[in-house]
Amino acid sequence: MKIRKYLPAGALALGLACYYLRRILYSVYVDGTGLLKTGTALEWSIYALTALSVLLFAMAARKQMDLTPNPASAAVGQCIGGLGLGWTALRYPGEMPGMLGNLWRILGIASALCLIWSAWCTFRRKNTPFLFSLAPCLFWLTHLIDNYRGWSGQPQLQSYLFALLATMSMVLFTYHTAGETVDMGKPRMRCFSALSAGFACLAAILGPDKTQPLWLSCAIWAVTSLYAPKNPKKTE
Repeated sequence: MKIRKYLPAGALALGLACYYLRRILYSVYVDGTGLLKTGTALEWSIYALTALSVLLFAMAARKQMDLTPNPASAAVGQCIGGLGLGWTALRYPGEMPGMLGNLWRILGIASALCLIWSAWCTFRRKNTPFLFSLAPCLFWLTHLIDNYRGWSGQPQLQSYLFALLATMSMVLFTYHTAGETVDMGKPRMRCFSALSAGFACLAAILGPDKTQPLWLSCAIWAVTSLYAPKNPKKTE
């Protein structure tokens, strides 16, 4: 179906719509203590939009959406993702002190370099080395652990829900991306996780300033990855 080629842009558009609704929610329905008034029609509309988006992405992935390969677009997306990861890791420390926070920063810088090299491989239609694809997955797993304490201390789910969903989507996306480099990937899951990550990352932008460039860059990286060549040449 011709509509499939618009799904990457559609995922971003739905993510922006969710971000806009969340922005209105926090500008209108916050009480004197700074807490969100729960149960409003606007809040439920955000949940409904999220559920419908996930259903749409699942249907697209089930039908194995095939896009015309565009190595240049996929490579640019990887560069943008790498720059976002590197800038965030260089500028900010991890959430938790000590070894875990330092590991988050080290993996962020390493992932940025690996993504930039992966972009070069994608542009040349060559397969990215497995360890280079694995580094971003390790970063997002560390990001999930590193932010867990802060999220669990939040009094309301809405304040961290989309950051959690975005992180989990990126873990799945990078996991299946790495799996494809060794012929162990699942194309349907990779498609679903890429579209979900594009949506959730944009919706999560309404959060701490330090994560905004990270979410924006990773949303672009995730959806443009769907334009990567399907059968790249093996790296010699």
